[in-house]
Amino acid sequence: MSAAIHPQAFKNGEVHDWYKLVLGYSDHLVAGIVREFQLSPGSTVLDPFCGSGTTAVECKKLGVDCWAVDANPASCFAARVKTNWRLLPTKLIAAADQVSIAFPAIRRDRSALTLDPTYCYLQDTGMLSRGWISRARLWDILAIKSAVRELPASSEYKDLLLLAAMDALVHTASNVRFGPELYCSTKRERVDVLKHFRSHVAVMANDLKLARSSRNASIHVALGDSRQLSRSWIAVPRGGFDAVICSPPYPAEHDYTRNGRLELAFLEHVTDLESLRQIKKTMVRSHTKGIYLTDVDSELIGDNLRISRLVQRIETKALAKTHGFARLYGRVTKEYFGGMKRHLSTLQPLLKKGARCAYILGDQASYLRTRIPTAEIIADIAEELGFAIEDIRVWRRRKVSSTQRSLAENVLLFRKQ
Repeated sequence: MSAAIHPQAFKNGEVHDWYKLVLGYSDHLVAGIVREFQLSPGSTVLDPFCGSGTTAVECKKLGVDCWAVDANPASCFAARVKTNWRLLPTKLIAAADQVSIAFPAIRRDRSALTLDPTYCYLQDTGMLSRGWISRARLWDILAIKSAVRELPASSEYKDLLLLAAMDALVHTASNVRFGPELYCSTKRERVDVLKHFRSHVAVMANDLKLARSSRNASIHVALGDSRQLSRSWIAVPRGGFDAVICSPPYPAEHDYTRNGRLELAFLEHVTDLESLRQIKKTMVRSHTKGIYLTDVDSELIGDNLRISRLVQRIETKALAKTHGFARLYGRVTKEYFGGMKRHLSTLQPLLKKGARCAYILGDQASYLRTRIPTAEIIADIAEELGFAIEDIRVWRRRKVSSTQRSLAENVLLFRKQ
């Protein structure tokens, strides 16, 4: 892992750049871990928190088989599309040409576009009025989506075009920015959404020319709750997985469904409050807007003195606060580590003896400036479950603006004994 490369930059952006998450990690980090673990064609990797598919894409480039899992259906869609390299570049460009031809007529029919489930959700939730995206730019995106769906092409080509449209939605059409939390900026003017879509498809086509000649590797992407890993829905290789490379959520106020809300709405996975709630319930609890009365993961770490002392410090500070969310910080912390313990418990039977694991984890201070040494605590939990801890290695450091303190993001390395 070269120190000259920014930890979140992509050294080889081919395919990775089709769609990325702001909270993701880099391809060269994954490649370095693959080399360190001495994985090769025929090896099998599990990524139980796959996000936009960085581990899966990099494994495919290196000829390593990979199972990728995520609770967010938009992330699973991106990871699945980004690891399908069977498509013909010329056929993809031809399909994009057809979309461009159909676009003007569809774009003029605004009454039809306002019936699109994406439009209805953004309108009903107030995201349009709050400036996440202008109506004009949303009509552009929905016209592209409609044109793609009407194509006389296979679902594989349509999905790749929809991914390009999803990227245009977030990075060109919308007013959202990430720092890393999502916020709305000044409204954009004179944005040519169709032009961005076409240029992105051209990049995808060029990448496919390179990717199609890569080593053959088997990539599987599954939608599921990584706290409930099971052979019943994951096709575990004979003997178990050789390695795990992933980055779980951190215990902080990062609502992962909010940062990806436009994508979830665009793909129509979220159409109302209940559909959003059902997705959140399948995720490791990591923020106050994702806590429910029925949550019981905290019971799994009830006897952990280190976590108990940490929670006590947070809850003592929260007594002086009047806003309701502060009163939930302690509970989120317990549910988070309880959820991670449940994840590791269900992970263990899927690994072969000696399997090595790399978890990218960030220390946090989001809860009333109380430092949470995430990697250290999860290392304690993993060791309690019988894993052998190898190292906690600093990946990068970031400065927290509220305190000016530096917090580490680490790679936690451990293995199944």
